[in-house]
Amino acid sequence: MCDATDELTITEPPKLHVAPAGHSRAGHRAFGWCSACPGREVWEELLAWRTRDNKAVGESSAPDRVPHPSREVEAVSADG
Repeated sequence: MCDATDELTITEPPKLHVAPAGHSRAGHRAFGWCSACPGREVWEELLAWRTRDNKAVGESSAPDRVPHPSREVEAVSADG
């Protein structure tokens, strides 16, 4: 036996996520802004997506890169 009614119970319309032309709808949906917005840069949006994804999987906020180059990189850089 089912308790459901035949009547639609949702009263508010589904939320439409829009962004200005040339902007990222996904960025606006997730953060309310994107890298095409005035005063925002691509690196800010990339960092926001990485932070969001890291939180979703339970990773720490540690940087993706080591704070200094490896010895191998330093050797190659010194050799030219």
